[in-house]
Amino acid sequence: MRFLNYILILLLSGSAWSAGWVQKADFGGVARHRTTMITIDNKIYTGLGHYNGAGPNILFDDWWEYDPATNAWTQKADYAGGICYHAVGFSHNGIGYVGTGRISPSGNTLVSTFFKYDPSTNNWTQTNSLPGIGRRGAVAFKIGNYAYVGTGESTSGSLSDFYRLDLTNDTWTPIGNFPGGARNSSVAFDHDGYGYVGTGNTNFGSSNDFWRYNPGSNNWTQLADVGPTNRQEATGFVVNNKGYIGTGDDFSSGNNFSDFWEYDFSTDTWIQIEDFQGTARRYLSATTLNNVAYAGLGTNGTNFKDFWVFDPVLSVIEKSLEDFEILVYPNPAASYCSIQIPEEILHHPVQLQIRDLNGTVVYTEQLYSKDQQFNLMDLVNGIYFIEITYNDSILKTSKFVKLNA
Repeated sequence: MRFLNYILILLLSGSAWSAGWVQKADFGGVARHRTTMITIDNKIYTGLGHYNGAGPNILFDDWWEYDPATNAWTQKADYAGGICYHAVGFSHNGIGYVGTGRISPSGNTLVSTFFKYDPSTNNWTQTNSLPGIGRRGAVAFKIGNYAYVGTGESTSGSLSDFYRLDLTNDTWTPIGNFPGGARNSSVAFDHDGYGYVGTGNTNFGSSNDFWRYNPGSNNWTQLADVGPTNRQEATGFVVNNKGYIGTGDDFSSGNNFSDFWEYDFSTDTWIQIEDFQGTARRYLSATTLNNVAYAGLGTNGTNFKDFWVFDPVLSVIEKSLEDFEILVYPNPAASYCSIQIPEEILHHPVQLQIRDLNGTVVYTEQLYSKDQQFNLMDLVNGIYFIEITYNDSILKTSKFVKLNA
């Protein structure tokens, strides 16, 4: 029975096409959307947000820490600004910054306040407020010792104003209006000393435009559109020197998307890649750590709490292995066996694991050759499984039999 169960596990986990997305432990709190997600040092932090109840909106002030090393969530000190959703966040030198947003379950109370979170003490402290009017659905990006916050929606409509925060003394300076026009629920990220803003809910509907901000000249330049589809309430991030924007919807509570687009900064071009592997949705929150992206929560009318990691390297390896079967020889084997694998995957940190029928890993080694030999002398006779793995994901499996030497 254990043999059959393990075969089933391998079929489900080892050959599943994940397109660079791997699901992790669900968010520790209640399912919700319009959350704020940031990275501080080697941990992911997220919280706030809301869901639509039978009556007024249900808003949250809880704050959670995700540890990628243990795949576990821990609740931390509640946000000092109280219940809030659609706020912005970023981090600098081990400190998180969260601010703006809507703080009322009913009505439309919007704030410009900002708070700093110190994970070493698990404490929040209030800092200087954004000088503009209260808003929700703004964007933020960080370049060097400066953070930039702008756009969003106020009680009188969408906004285009932008501000720079000097993170050395927490002082704000206006930098003029975003030339793409007033909007909210856009996507922003930074790369190589520039800020980028795109998509969103404008006064003319959702948009697929994309802009670059040069802090040296305080100028914006319009770039190539993000694919052929207008969208708002999307998500975005930068991994491996490429920009990514995806999910969202075409209008509020409209058609929810799962598509993703990759941006090449050097050529100003977008290409469509594999879809997000969770349910299509809007308000997917995301951040990056160690050159992979973490994303989760959101809504399509149903609120979600699933949590995913995106690694484009994984997608490349999977494509290389998609039509490839691991060749193990000799099989059965006594003292040694060899395997053949595609040479192109050796450019990445892939490993070989051998498991027994109980699922216990009995051998692990880094893969460095397309035709690599392994010593089986320490293994007892029986049936074993060879796995090719990358970052704890099983990509391919094969079976061999160990005999007496």
